[in-house]
Amino acid sequence: MSRFIGRNAVLCSMFLLLSACQSAAPQFSQPIVDEFAVAEVVFATHLAAQQLDAAGVQLQDLRDKYPEQPSVQELQQRLADAWLARGEQALHNADIDAASAALIEAKRLLPQAPALTQGLSRALAAAQAPVVKPVVAAPAPLKKPVARKPVRTQPSAPISQPVTPVVQDVVAPATVDQPVAQVPVTPSRPTSKARIINTDADFTLIPMPMLNARNDHQLGRLLDKVAADVVSFRAIVTIEVADTRDFHWVATLLNARVNKLDANFKPRLQEVRRSETPAQLMITPNRSL
Repeated sequence: MSRFIGRNAVLCSMFLLLSACQSAAPQFSQPIVDEFAVAEVVFATHLAAQQLDAAGVQLQDLRDKYPEQPSVQELQQRLADAWLARGEQALHNADIDAASAALIEAKRLLPQAPALTQGLSRALAAAQAPVVKPVVAAPAPLKKPVARKPVRTQPSAPISQPVTPVVQDVVAPATVDQPVAQVPVTPSRPTSKARIINTDADFTLIPMPMLNARNDHQLGRLLDKVAADVVSFRAIVTIEVADTRDFHWVATLLNARVNKLDANFKPRLQEVRRSETPAQLMITPNRSL
């Protein structure tokens, strides 16, 4: 009996020893990591490498996880400044598309401070303004002198007084070709084959799934074809989107492409906001051409 009691005492001692070890284990746990500080370092790394799209994704993640963190606003301002700097550099390199895209991104980050983007907006508008060439009027042709030929009238009855000859203006026939004023003739716009629209229909609907997917490369290729048809057929473009910021983004890209094809033509763009349908374009050609 005493042996049984001794064994139980040993087992109880071992159980108490293991329990003490388990209760003391949390004292040696790993230190707490500041996740916001780590994410902020990743954001700064993307910003230093000019990976502005990746920095924007990191900023959105921080905004979702830490909406009350004051440092998020500072990071947002830094990213907007980086987009403005990229837009100014693209404008200096005469890359209108890249400058327009950078301006749109900066405006999205600074909705409450539009004055900060006015400098780039004015510079971009000045770069996109068409240059109007002065029209020189053709010189007026010289008038050929008119010969005067005297014409005598025959009296019906003899009179004693002399008859004064009456002089009439007679235009002599031209013997030399007279110079003709050269009137500038505007060449008629050659008809071209449509690239994406149906010219037999009243209008053509073109979906833009790449806008929601933020695939700017595919969106740019689509707008290249749209711009060619808009210039060729003087079409009206209705941009149907769910957000007015998407309208300004598509309108900026389309205007830049139309300006490259025909600087004197300003397309008519209309905005329609429809949240229940996917983004699309409705192109209506000019039937009077």
